[in-house]
Amino acid sequence: MKFKNYLVEKRVDTTQNASVTELFPALAFNNKFRPSTVEDFKKFLYKLNLKSGRSKVSFASSDAKAAQTVIDNLVSMDEKFLKDKVNNAIGITKYLYSLHDEKPIDKVVWGYRAKPAGVPNNHAGDIFIFFKDKTLLGVSLKAGGAKTKEPLLNTYVGTQYKKRGWKTDKLQNALWDRVYSKLPGIDEVANKVNYMNKTVKPLVVRKYLDFFLADQPAADELYHEMTTVCRQQMCNEINKMSNEDFIKWLGDDFNLEKKGEKVPLILVKAVGNKADRKGDGLAPVYKTITDHKAYLDKNSVQAWMIDVFTADGKVTLDMVCRSDSGVRASKGSTGQGRLGKFMMLKVLYKGLK
Repeated sequence: MKFKNYLVEKRVDTTQNASVTELFPALAFNNKFRPSTVEDFKKFLYKLNLKSGRSKVSFASSDAKAAQTVIDNLVSMDEKFLKDKVNNAIGITKYLYSLHDEKPIDKVVWGYRAKPAGVPNNHAGDIFIFFKDKTLLGVSLKAGGAKTKEPLLNTYVGTQYKKRGWKTDKLQNALWDRVYSKLPGIDEVANKVNYMNKTVKPLVVRKYLDFFLADQPAADELYHEMTTVCRQQMCNEINKMSNEDFIKWLGDDFNLEKKGEKVPLILVKAVGNKADRKGDGLAPVYKTITDHKAYLDKNSVQAWMIDVFTADGKVTLDMVCRSDSGVRASKGSTGQGRLGKFMMLKVLYKGLK
């Protein structure tokens, strides 16, 4: 995957932004560098030789080009946003050194595309800590505000349907009947059978873009109906899952801190230039769940919940379904958000309510 250039309109390149907080702390720790300011960190990175011994252990050889690209792209990032992300990287580097004081670390590896030897390819860790006692730890990194809740599950509706083997016919039919068939002039280019075909999709998106430009409030209402359809269908499928399958889904797809794993996972969140380990109340109890019920939050256009029941009572999972990008006329019929996503709206688990 090639990194996208940062556009003049300041559209966020999520891959670049995440890489700043993942790669840079690994490089700093492995090179025994303790950053104190943003400019200090940037100078270190610009002078760094990625082919040196301590730098090379920070990533897989197949990710070396990507690592260099992350550093090269710093100059094209928005200055304020870059400052925020590098501050987060400073906080994570501090966390690594504090962990090192408790338990000596040999090296930290960026898990970009290739995972380090001994780590499953589907592991949710962003960086991997190799301790000198030969133990290994995966770290899922988040960044945000002091009161924000970063997602522990970050996937897509269509991805979940494919991964779980759910049939898509009811979802596709409902999206057509309640959303796409309402686009003005849609019958000129598509119908219920073909509207998601590869060659027809751009024509559908064009109709949606024309509608959005002509009447944005009405187009927004149609998007809200889209999120309702996707949430309802997700709830239907989840409620049909056996309790055993539901628990397996949580274990497989949610980034939970599970004990007894070959490569344990922890969650570390950066706020400003500080970072701390964050726990999740679901991890200790999810294997004891006896029942579950998914349903919509009727006061929201994107929120939904899953009540889970254990011997100790009920807890509620805070879920979201939304588009991860907006509508921009300059992009034409490709890369549009909202209705341009079809079955690929985001599905997020934000933690326990």
